[in-house]
Amino acid sequence: MAVRDGVVAWLGSDDVGRDQFSQAEVIELDGALVTPAFVDSHVHVTETGLCRIGLDLRPATSVQHCLQLIADYAAAHPGEPIRGHGWDESGWPEDRAPDTAAIDAVVGDRPAYLSRADVHSALASTVLRNLVPDLPAGIDAAAPLSGDAHHRVRAMAGTLLTAAQRAEARVAALD
Repeated sequence: MAVRDGVVAWLGSDDVGRDQFSQAEVIELDGALVTPAFVDSHVHVTETGLCRIGLDLRPATSVQHCLQLIADYAAAHPGEPIRGHGWDESGWPEDRAPDTAAIDAVVGDRPAYLSRADVHSALASTVLRNLVPDLPAGIDAAAPLSGDAHHRVRAMAGTLLTAAQRAEARVAALD
């Protein structure tokens, strides 16, 4: 981004910008995100990008189809924590989400965070759930997480992201 007299004058890739504005002062932001003219206190830029670059569960038409999408993604990304988004059981013939045991069966011993389309609940593997030391008592270990339990597991899943993954997600959100 190039700023001239307090106004954004140019947006684009670093290499092109450095060529066009070779005399400009460069301010390194250490991976921080800057978005011009973007004022909205409730935008989840990184989360939006993660949805774009991660496992897309919106096409799932049933519990089994959802599990197959997760299994395929897990096989294509060995060793990585799994992050997906978009499942919605309300239109599935089973009218239910996969349970934790089914998620564990397809992801193995990897952390997996799979948010529902509305992001107000999520499926999480046992490995990820166990990384959260203070999950509220009384949650159903087999069911999707909601409320405080969901927020804590989502926060833990976020700590598993590398700086490079966060940067890639932010670029994807703004692309």
